[in-house]
Amino acid sequence: MVERKPYAATNENLFEKGLAPAMRWLIATALDGSTITYGGLKRKLEDEAGFSTIFATRIGMVAGVLMESIQEVEPDAPLINVLVVNQTDRQPSIGAGVFMARRFDEPRLAEADAKRHYPKLWEENFRRAAGEVYSYTETQWSALFERVFETPLASGKIELDRKKRHAGTEKDGIPAGRKYGSGGEGPFHKSLRIWVKDNPGAIHRAFASASTETEVDLDSGDRVDVVYKLANRITVLEVKSRISNEVDMIRGVFQCVKYRAVRQAMDVRDDAVVEAYLITETPLSGEISTLVKRHNIRHFQAPQERK
Repeated sequence: MVERKPYAATNENLFEKGLAPAMRWLIATALDGSTITYGGLKRKLEDEAGFSTIFATRIGMVAGVLMESIQEVEPDAPLINVLVVNQTDRQPSIGAGVFMARRFDEPRLAEADAKRHYPKLWEENFRRAAGEVYSYTETQWSALFERVFETPLASGKIELDRKKRHAGTEKDGIPAGRKYGSGGEGPFHKSLRIWVKDNPGAIHRAFASASTETEVDLDSGDRVDVVYKLANRITVLEVKSRISNEVDMIRGVFQCVKYRAVRQAMDVRDDAVVEAYLITETPLSGEISTLVKRHNIRHFQAPQERK
């Protein structure tokens, strides 16, 4: 039986019931120095704010109306709407151009094809706008939220929203809400980690002769699930089991980015090749696939039924 959501995704409902939670989530995103995709904001409105299915193309409208509401009480407020970005290029869509054009007195940004015609100008002003957003403090955001919606936004609520941004179902192999003691991990993660360590040739035939290690400590204090070593390259592999959710997958991509950079920095060879793999038991979403490609992370989907 399909769950009936409290709010139909009409413009009236989105503007009345969706703007306040959207601003809360964007404040959490801003304080974390990050961005949220249009798809990510859509899912949060549906899953956490109780909206029925929202067409992704309407999320830009929600972000724009929110920014207009903010500017009604504070015309010089940072353009928090620019933190809502496309999953492909990690930049806002053309709707943000009108706000940036006014903010930075650059009329070209308001043109319909500004992003395509002036890509460098667009990126420079987007980064400038994001910098202003990131420099705003929690106290300033809280006060601004109260002025916009005439209701307080407690520090504890902001902290909870920030924690939820990183609330996966699995962290370092340990399912959320369960404790395994020092060094413990969930059975699905452990099974996958050991299989990846013992079967390098299954990940790619080029790794068939690699020496392998598991739970390898880096100088940064991080621990890599698996490392493959060949004469001409080092490969770090981050494992995400079948219980991992979208947040876990995003974390996995950035763990790969970090581990690769740290392992490269540790190597005394200036020309050492270090690559990173994200190993999962489930397919990647479109957003994660794009993120993997953007950061040059390789992906392998391991079979769930293994000998």
